[in-house]
Amino acid sequence: MEFEITRDYISIGNSRSGESLNKVRFIVSHDTGNPGSTAYGNRSYFQNSNPSSSAHTFIDDKYILEIVPLDEKAWHVRYNVTKDNQMFGDDANDAAIGVELCHGGSINFEEAYSRYVWYHAYLCEKYNLDPNKHIVAHSTLDPGRRTDPQNALNRHGISWNDFIQDVSQAYRKYFQGEENIPDPVVKGASVHLPVGRGDSGQFVREIQQDLIKAGFALPVFGADGHFGAETERAVMKFQKKYQLQVDGLVGQQTLSKLKEVLSTSKPIEDFPLPDGVLRRGDRGNEVSQVQRALKRLNFDPKQIDGIYGANTEDAVRRFQSMFRALANDGIYGPQTKRYMEMELDDL
Repeated sequence: MEFEITRDYISIGNSRSGESLNKVRFIVSHDTGNPGSTAYGNRSYFQNSNPSSSAHTFIDDKYILEIVPLDEKAWHVRYNVTKDNQMFGDDANDAAIGVELCHGGSINFEEAYSRYVWYHAYLCEKYNLDPNKHIVAHSTLDPGRRTDPQNALNRHGISWNDFIQDVSQAYRKYFQGEENIPDPVVKGASVHLPVGRGDSGQFVREIQQDLIKAGFALPVFGADGHFGAETERAVMKFQKKYQLQVDGLVGQQTLSKLKEVLSTSKPIEDFPLPDGVLRRGDRGNEVSQVQRALKRLNFDPKQIDGIYGANTEDAVRRFQSMFRALANDGIYGPQTKRYMEMELDDL
């Protein structure tokens, strides 16, 4: 094993029921949301305060600390969210391992992150899971209330995709025996905040997606992963609205405020769907609205990026194929809009 796992379980109570976990189907990635709180600090909290919540494992720069046995349930995702059932056919508390990343304060992030990545790979090996399919962010399951673990990862320039790639690489290297794979490194080591004009990559794309969700449209280029003038203007509008320094740069303060806005305010709704005609090659917030609606209707366009590309066209075609009255042309128009609204009303 690359890292030692410490098992120091809390007592049976509100935080640890002792109920048996079902077959482990997936892993839910969290961060503690409390900068500076260590693995053992969290154990002390759950042992002594005994709230009706918990996670299996807390990881900092010194410990991979399991506080609830992996064959028991932990209370790390609300039962009344449905995304876990849609994705994996079961509730997270009943069929998933909850893993928390400790960060901030005096915690060495690179050390903690290395353990966090390795432990996810270890769980994939232990339960025969695919790192690319069976790891989900808490924010994906409960987007109205949670932004973890991206809240911690993004501060160091690490996107969710970066993290999954790191876990996949660690899994192949340490548990599949593949040669010539370098040791995983913290992707954020080469991505320094603030991020601004001229920067590009997946991290920039996620910032752009968050800006669009927060109501700051990128109508020309959408979430294209390139920090240009349009993104800079959107950042400045965001900073002005929330009384931050208006410099067009996404530093820790702007990033934290953006995550806070997304976690405390209702996301932009799919309604009303845009009027007019949209087709392959179009870009902007109206395209994003159509993409969000398609995703809600289980015709996943792969990305909500404001770009009407091949995947979005295919998703529209698949939706249109359900109705004899619609032309199966992949073009969003008044008739397609009307049928989408009817289907959304039934959800």
